[in-house]
Amino acid sequence: MVHCVVVAGGDGSELAERLAGDGSGIHWSRCSPDEVVDVLRQPPVVGEDSQLVVVGTGAAGSAALQAAADHGSVCGVVLWDALLGDDDLQLLGEWPEVAVLGVAHAADRGSLGWVTDAFLASDHPDSDLVVAGVDDPDADSTLIALVRDWAAGRSAIAATAEEVVFDGVDGWELHGTRWLPQRDSPVPGVVLLHTGRSDRAAYARLQRLLAEAGLAVLNLDWRGRGESINRGSYFDLDPETRDLAWQDALVALDHLAGLESVDETRLATVGTVHGAEYAVRSACRDSRVAAVVLLTGYRPQDQSEADHLTSGAVDTLYITCTGHQVTTRAMRELHSAAPPGRSQYVEYPGSALGYQLFELDHDLEPRVVSWLVEALNR
Repeated sequence: MVHCVVVAGGDGSELAERLAGDGSGIHWSRCSPDEVVDVLRQPPVVGEDSQLVVVGTGAAGSAALQAAADHGSVCGVVLWDALLGDDDLQLLGEWPEVAVLGVAHAADRGSLGWVTDAFLASDHPDSDLVVAGVDDPDADSTLIALVRDWAAGRSAIAATAEEVVFDGVDGWELHGTRWLPQRDSPVPGVVLLHTGRSDRAAYARLQRLLAEAGLAVLNLDWRGRGESINRGSYFDLDPETRDLAWQDALVALDHLAGLESVDETRLATVGTVHGAEYAVRSACRDSRVAAVVLLTGYRPQDQSEADHLTSGAVDTLYITCTGHQVTTRAMRELHSAAPPGRSQYVEYPGSALGYQLFELDHDLEPRVVSWLVEALNR
């Protein structure tokens, strides 16, 4: 089912009410620009297969678009007679995975210009532009029907997300978001591992891009972070307990590998800082892991980790920053020691952490996805 959130701006409340009427296969809700962030943070539960579409009308167009971009799980944006700005157009140009439907009335030259520019800024193949003629008395009814059909079509995205809870070791209850593409044959699987100061929300966009590329994904809250806190918060744990979080990554790999829809011989781990350490540690202990992505902050704990990464047993993507001198030197040396074609090295200026780089370079997450698709389909 599609869940549409209509954000009404200016005098658009009547339009929002009409849009939010009965629509086949669509659950509708309305809110004001001031409410949209909270509504998107906790949308009504309408089923595991639901897709989220945001509709911004009039002066609320910009607020709706910005809130949608921050949410990370939106699959479509409708801009109806929306008033936007240059920042909104730039955002759309850097957000190729979301489909945009521009809706405008020819008589409203101001919003027509912005909506047209928004459509042109989008690279998604399902983006579209609909303009109502000046003399069409039934224009709004026609446009509403078109919006409903377009929104319903977002449910055709071949990946579903669900919250999962499973048992870790030592009594830990592990929470995560699992994405399973709808495919006829088993697909590769990827486990995402955040930093010690974040949780799975850091990968909100990446998880969806991976799933839309045909990969199964388990975005994990490892012990002490996010919702996996049944035995305590991360920084309240003793160092020995914290350091065993790589075992959570192993359990997550087992969880994915145990699904009929996942090819257990084609698994990957992605991690940032401590998550990068756990990504490698688990890969060293699980021969099913064929690829590893390290997003800053990694150096080998011991020689066995270095040997594994340079042996050709796994493909490795190293992403780092010049400001992390010690770990960057270690990652560069690992890349140089790997067999030709089995690793790739990317270095940015500055000292950003992995997920912070996503904000600085909107092409990085698609690049990670492309690399993983290639590595897991060799």
